[in-house]
Amino acid sequence: MQRLPFGRRASPAPTLRHLVAALALASAIPAGMAAGVASKVPPGRVEEPTIDITINEHDTLIALARDRFVSPRAWREIAKLNRLPDPSRIYPGQVLRVPERLLRSQPVAARLVSAVGDVRVADATAQSGSDVAEGQRIETGNDGSAVIELADGSRMRLAPSSLAELSASRSYAPASTDATGTNGWFSGAMRVLRGSVEVFATKVLRAKPLEVTTPTAVAGVRGTHYRVDYAEADSQASRAGVLEGRVRLDTADRRKGADLDAGYGGAIDASAAAPTAIALPGPPDLDALPERFERPIVRFTLAGETAPVRVQIAEDPAFDRIVRDLQAAPGAEFRITGLPDSAWYLRARRVGEQGIEGVDATHPFVLKARPEPPVPSRPRADGKVSAGSVEFAWAQNAAAPQARLQVADDDAFTHIVADVDPIDAANRVVALETPGVYHWRLASIRPDGDHGPFGDPLHFEVRPQAPAPTGGVAGDGKSLIFHLGGRPQDHQLVQLARDVEFKNVVTEQELASADWSLPLPAEGGRYYFRYRVKEPDGFIGDYTAPLVVDVPVDRSYLWLLAPLLLLL
Repeated sequence: MQRLPFGRRASPAPTLRHLVAALALASAIPAGMAAGVASKVPPGRVEEPTIDITINEHDTLIALARDRFVSPRAWREIAKLNRLPDPSRIYPGQVLRVPERLLRSQPVAARLVSAVGDVRVADATAQSGSDVAEGQRIETGNDGSAVIELADGSRMRLAPSSLAELSASRSYAPASTDATGTNGWFSGAMRVLRGSVEVFATKVLRAKPLEVTTPTAVAGVRGTHYRVDYAEADSQASRAGVLEGRVRLDTADRRKGADLDAGYGGAIDASAAAPTAIALPGPPDLDALPERFERPIVRFTLAGETAPVRVQIAEDPAFDRIVRDLQAAPGAEFRITGLPDSAWYLRARRVGEQGIEGVDATHPFVLKARPEPPVPSRPRADGKVSAGSVEFAWAQNAAAPQARLQVADDDAFTHIVADVDPIDAANRVVALETPGVYHWRLASIRPDGDHGPFGDPLHFEVRPQAPAPTGGVAGDGKSLIFHLGGRPQDHQLVQLARDVEFKNVVTEQELASADWSLPLPAEGGRYYFRYRVKEPDGFIGDYTAPLVVDVPVDRSYLWLLAPLLLLL
């Protein structure tokens, strides 16, 4: 039989089963009731967290102090707090309030269940599955994110460019080799020093509400889904947004605060003014986003948005593995770089009043940007070529040297006039006899047959071939005259040569008319004539096929030989 120093027989001590039952009852109290209790605290006084313990048969205050409290002498403070007229007498069913700080606890490690990109724990590179001890800091790089699972099963997701500290992770179960936060009371807290954390709090027994703190605010819950972010450069602003359940958001000194229900948020900055519940902005419309992107830089604009938008890209639909996190002004273009070809998940939320972020909209997409297409060289964009054999040329992709060429007479490529696949060389000639505007594009092909996306199409114009020239020796036999085609505004570049390859050009001119007349060459024989059209914008078409012209040979010198023939 145990006795208190007062010499009287003590009441029986509570079992752990009764302690857990009491906490379960406390955890089930609606948030509104809890807030009502807090509102009775006099201004300027902060009530510390306490736990109700129901006394069981054979419990004694000294035994509780020895087995459950941090000090055997703690019974004195418990007796005073509960105004026990006779500390030696406690009875089965009696409820005692015990400050959480007096309960015996032990640190229990959290676990890093997901780490992607640059993630560091205690200034060392961290991998998924590693432990995070109480007091250790977790930091994510610009393209990194982490998910930490606390001992009670709650999860905290750190966004890129965040810094947080596991400030509390304690189990209040009896000391044992397998003590965890799920076989007894648990107390956990995360301190956000930079960036943001998303909390998924389980509804289990806790010695006090799960907390996320910042230098300017405290957010506490017993079971909910919410976000907290802290920006020191923005007046030390702390913001919370509740997606499920209810959160109590207080100033750092816990003297001012507000209850935030699901769908609401609040903010506290260095001024320590009391927060006001603000409705979360609704999700942005992502219906216009494509399901497939085919360029290494993922570009898109959310048209019609009047507020800034935050966008995150993740490897998984749960967004545990976030690799990109960026924000843009209303209507600005998002440009996301460095993503490999894969399936991705995008979510976006509006940033509303006081910087409070709203409800997410999600959009899965596929990135297939590689192998990148060849670089086209000719025909150039907006260029002109003559009808007939048109040469297409490009610079090959060294990793995917083969190419696919498509030519169409519409920009949507619904009417394709040429589709050549595969092409080993860096050029290909295609017959285009019909004048008009054409569009062409290229794709690269890897040696294993993997086709990359088509590049941006280029358009060009096929101009009619110049009409074949007519003409020859004039009727007077003293000149050559040629009739050319072309429009009135065009010029003609003409050539007259002695050989069909036009290596020996006799004369060439640029004409402003469709007729050309020149003196008969002194030297008779066969000549070749051709021309091409020069349009006002500088485009010069191909030469026409050569026109053969036979210039009569002057044999008048033979009459000078006639007298000699008579002498014979």
